[in-house]
Amino acid sequence: MAKVAPRTWLALWDSVPALRRGALAVALGIYAFASLEPFDWQLPRQVANRAEQTPDGWRFAAPGIALAPPPHDWLEAARAAETLELSLTVRPHSATQAGPARILTISRDTHMRNLTLGQEDDDLVLRLRTEDTDLNGLIAGEPFARVEDVFRSGRWLTIDLRIEPGRLSIAVDGRPAPALALPPRVLATWEPAFALALGNETTCDRSWLGEIRAAVVRVPGGHRDYARAGIVRSPASCWVIGYPPALVPFRPFLPEDALWNVLMYVPLGLLFGLIMRHRGRFALVRGVPLIAGISVSFETAQLLVESRFTSIDDVLCNTLGGGLGIALALALTKSWSARA
Repeated sequence: MAKVAPRTWLALWDSVPALRRGALAVALGIYAFASLEPFDWQLPRQVANRAEQTPDGWRFAAPGIALAPPPHDWLEAARAAETLELSLTVRPHSATQAGPARILTISRDTHMRNLTLGQEDDDLVLRLRTEDTDLNGLIAGEPFARVEDVFRSGRWLTIDLRIEPGRLSIAVDGRPAPALALPPRVLATWEPAFALALGNETTCDRSWLGEIRAAVVRVPGGHRDYARAGIVRSPASCWVIGYPPALVPFRPFLPEDALWNVLMYVPLGLLFGLIMRHRGRFALVRGVPLIAGISVSFETAQLLVESRFTSIDDVLCNTLGGGLGIALALALTKSWSARA
């Protein structure tokens, strides 16, 4: 079978506008599917905050949240010593809460955290970010630790957690659970830009019902009780959104995700380069903004997809990948023309 020269393909490409339009439509459809799948649409919604400050702490009789935004002045000391203690005194209103329902969390959203202590039915669940876990503090999709049969409706209990080099210990009402080994880097992996929240996820969609009388963070040189008045704030309402957009470039930086977003847009850049190759270097001048606009459109639409993450990082990486694709298309077509 005879080979068809690239110049012949380019001549066909140039002479059939419907071919170019069809290829572009198919490509945009593929990118839309890849960006918005699984299409679990959910409009962000504002909900009233029902958290109540009491003389003894915080009450969550209905879904609410108490927030301490970053920065946390104790985190630097904790990271330097790889040592942190948490002591909670809580009383759940139900033994059938799920999510896990967040009692205390230091996190960005439901998929990215430093630490979460939560309730899953009557079990205590710990998610902990280390160098061996994913960004959600999970190992192979499972919590870092689980202590069964902890919560009883209406009963006060104390939860003590200690992170120290190589070791994690948890005790409930003074009764220790089996200690767990930790990798060398735990607190050093924590993201300092995450908020601390009581009674809910920072995105207000994993509410816990109960009361918190103490939420003490201890580090070398000091401690802070987040259940005390004036330490955390309780906004009148909050937005329920699966992934709040990340508008600060490369914080936190995810190298694998960045590389994927660059490579994913190289084919689209190749297509734009083939379409606009007769414009020479001006193909980059016109094509790169178009690629950026497409990426911004898809990233904005991801705000309405519960399981998708809208990020300026993705726009920057997509645009870089598209620009590389355009440059590659121009180089290839120039080489083909030179050999003709």
